[in-house]
Amino acid sequence: MSPRKAPQGPFPYPTHPTWAEHLFEAITNTCAALGLAPVPRQAVLEGLAPALGSGEAKRVIERRREGRFLRATAYHIEQRDTDGALLLLNVALHGAATLPWVNNDRTRSEWLHPSAENLERLEELVDQQRLVAAWTVGAERAKTAQRTLAATATPAEKDAAVAAVKAAEDELARAKRELWACEQALGGRRPLPVVRAVVEDGVPLAALTAEEVRTDVAAEVQRYAVDRLKRRARQRRYDLMESLVQESQRESTVVVLQRTPVIDRDGSRRDIWRGQQATGANRADARLDIFGVSGQHLLTGVPQYLLQLPGEEENRRMVVQGLGEILRRISTRLNAVYADPERDPEGRAERALRIAQVPARVVVGARKPERLEESLRQLNVHEHLRGQLDYDDMDRALGLWSTLVKAYQAKGLLGALLAEEVARGRIAASALDEDAVADALVGARALDELAVLLSPGDEVSPVTLRDVAIRCATVMVFPPIPPRPQNLPPRARTPVGRYWPVVRAALQEAPWSQSNGVRADRRTEMWAAVVAQHFVHRGPLLAARGLFSARHVQYGVRPDARSLASLLTACRQGDADAWETLVRQHLLPGLINAPEPFVTAGQGSEQSADRKGVRRTPSNAVQALVSAYTTPPEGVTVELLVAFAEAVLRAPDSPAGYGLAPGTFWAPDAHGNPREGVLADKQWFDTLFPKTSLPRNKRQQPPADKGGGVEGEGGSRTTAELDEEIPEDALTRMTRLRSTLTSMVDSSADSVATAAEQIGLLLETVQDAVRAREEADAEEEPAEVQKSYVKELREIKKQCGQIVELLDSATVAVTSL
Repeated sequence: MSPRKAPQGPFPYPTHPTWAEHLFEAITNTCAALGLAPVPRQAVLEGLAPALGSGEAKRVIERRREGRFLRATAYHIEQRDTDGALLLLNVALHGAATLPWVNNDRTRSEWLHPSAENLERLEELVDQQRLVAAWTVGAERAKTAQRTLAATATPAEKDAAVAAVKAAEDELARAKRELWACEQALGGRRPLPVVRAVVEDGVPLAALTAEEVRTDVAAEVQRYAVDRLKRRARQRRYDLMESLVQESQRESTVVVLQRTPVIDRDGSRRDIWRGQQATGANRADARLDIFGVSGQHLLTGVPQYLLQLPGEEENRRMVVQGLGEILRRISTRLNAVYADPERDPEGRAERALRIAQVPARVVVGARKPERLEESLRQLNVHEHLRGQLDYDDMDRALGLWSTLVKAYQAKGLLGALLAEEVARGRIAASALDEDAVADALVGARALDELAVLLSPGDEVSPVTLRDVAIRCATVMVFPPIPPRPQNLPPRARTPVGRYWPVVRAALQEAPWSQSNGVRADRRTEMWAAVVAQHFVHRGPLLAARGLFSARHVQYGVRPDARSLASLLTACRQGDADAWETLVRQHLLPGLINAPEPFVTAGQGSEQSADRKGVRRTPSNAVQALVSAYTTPPEGVTVELLVAFAEAVLRAPDSPAGYGLAPGTFWAPDAHGNPREGVLADKQWFDTLFPKTSLPRNKRQQPPADKGGGVEGEGGSRTTAELDEEIPEDALTRMTRLRSTLTSMVDSSADSVATAAEQIGLLLETVQDAVRAREEADAEEEPAEVQKSYVKELREIKKQCGQIVELLDSATVAVTSL
């Protein structure tokens, strides 16, 4: 930094090191008095103190006989008297001091699980990005050299310049193709960083730490997080950046101190401490834009030429890394500009004036630091679920899923449910690390934490871990209820067990007795979003619509106790029930979330002329695959079905092959062998398993009470048959009609959908016939034939009008149900 004295102005400078030490002492003493774990010393010295506004350290500290403490007016405790209690320090921070938190739940669907394979793919992607950048510079230099070539240059020199440009452009094109392949291998997403509480000397502290990565990888993750956040912010109905410029930031946001260990290009290791915006991430990003700093630069280092001070020589190889030095340079430059009376009224110093310091609540203590990330994530979820800026459908469903997992944890039932229903009693609930399992289920850790739930003999692989994660999601979203006791009176309330009320409270649903399709759709949407996170390519949420019904919501879905290997063996041996279980509980996510999806939403953009396969509902596609085992279409064998199932299960981890994109495979033949050159896609699937008109299988009903006549003492009769039927009372009739209403609505919806589909086919046929007649230059149909068609179509239209009138009447009547 320049030896000249820094100019004074509204933009604050970092706290003096002495006051930084005093602040750490005050935080430590206050946390000890309250029974909380404090933040680490380096977090205060390198992440918090440099970011404080003018005089903030002195304002929040008071001197007592026992030492320095935080003033009582400078902090408050969030979630007091709970394991998630947090000590929040109310301070003003430098406007450019904090980063958007990568673990933001509004962009949760844009991240992959942090598996070792995905982390390797991310490093390959970053390497390829660097190569593309290098060849871009090389191509520009070659073009510049060609343009500056002297007119007197020899033909050989001109030819050499042209060849150099072509070689550079060819290498750049090849590098871009490889970069696109790397992006496809990750599905255009990135693995979510794993964060945990900092542990020093075996004691967890109230700050977070990420896993050690290369510096360029950390920068790419931060860049991607900001990019996804900006895409979500487009839904905002006003310009956030201009709002901050004009009105400053009024809300106090939550900041957590986080360490990012990185490895530099020279192999040296360093720890980066930064304040991360657990809430208000969009505001943090907008503030950085106003100050002219990017998120990845603030994390890993800002090029010196962007923060060059007056009188300082430009050094293109220098990077400013320390937070204190970065903020000092920003404030020096802006204060110098602000001191100029003729400054630009639209310049950066004027635009950043109102956000020179912003209010924040910094986490400096925690009751149970191991749950710090979970507590902050739930704070973020609650803010967005109840806030003004809506989630996208996928992110909203994942936010609800995070809330549901936390609800199971809070009740102490997560381990019990998974041990009972997924592991089927093979392990005790106490054998599960609930915190680790919960983090794995919400995507904050790798799925390796679920290995304890695997069946004996199952190898730990991406296929088995993904399958057990889907089993967990299914049983948690649709928890089974216990069988109805035989001695329970007919009109008594059905006991729903321990798990159903947890889901009801977390999702804010109606009582168990009020069954409806809307609740089934909401839970199905959440289930589809959760299982989609286990795949690189995600299908739309509507592709799962109708696959779970109101009865699945009420009575739950109990996973099969058999492993994948056992189910596949049973299918080879002719077990039709095992095949249906395999399709509905294990293959279905892979059929929806494949690069070439086999089950689609059956609507929307699929109406385009270049769509693959035919329009069909998801339930029809699944039912056709299930029925193919017992009533196989032409060319379908058990060997083909089992080979197809194995390929679907392995597909998400399949690398690119000759003529194949990653995650795709060749269609199997009747003997189960791959037919090279025939891609397994929706068109092949719909041709092999055509639309079925079979009625829905009767869903399994809950066990009914069997009350047979029992003779008492002396053999006297306890039942008698009358000559006339006993009239049904109104309450019984109401209960019976309500119970049948859901199935009738579903049936009517299917019938209307089928009718609409048939009419659409009719329209396409008519239009194709008209085009064919015009191309053939043939005569029109006789007027009598056209009149007969018009008459029949009008009759159909009249019947449709009657359907609309009936539905209107039903809509009015159902409001009084």
